[in-house]
Amino acid sequence: MKPAKFIAAAILMMGVMAVTHSFADAQTAPAASSAALPPKWDPKIPLPPGATLISSTAPKMGVVYSADFMVAGNYKDLVDFYERELPKAGFGLSSKVAMPARKVYNRNFVRAGMLDSVVISPSTSDPSKFSVHIAWSPEPAQPKASAS
Repeated sequence: MKPAKFIAAAILMMGVMAVTHSFADAQTAPAASSAALPPKWDPKIPLPPGATLISSTAPKMGVVYSADFMVAGNYKDLVDFYERELPKAGFGLSSKVAMPARKVYNRNFVRAGMLDSVVISPSTSDPSKFSVHIAWSPEPAQPKASAS
């Protein structure tokens, strides 16, 4: 295996372990309705139909927020959803790591100079569902035009 592929796979697996750990912790909290969204959510980020917010975090330092959703469906349909819907929403697609045999997918996407990511992995609590972890930075506020 080439070093770059090995490093990418190792980074993806660390991300999946972090997501899996956060989902295990979040399973004790009641799930929010599918209409619930985390604070400072970027409404341009597409969510698959039926996605239910499980947990979210605000940054203690920096600007990266994260949210964990649970969604029914199959791996290929979820991957196809993000590959199709992210560009439609105005995001540029960046690096991608997909491991269909493990049903794990990580896609970075960008807009307005902000790098975001989505990670799809099998649910640890329900084999018919997937966890969708999204990390994003809100777009910076645009300066107001001053009247001269």
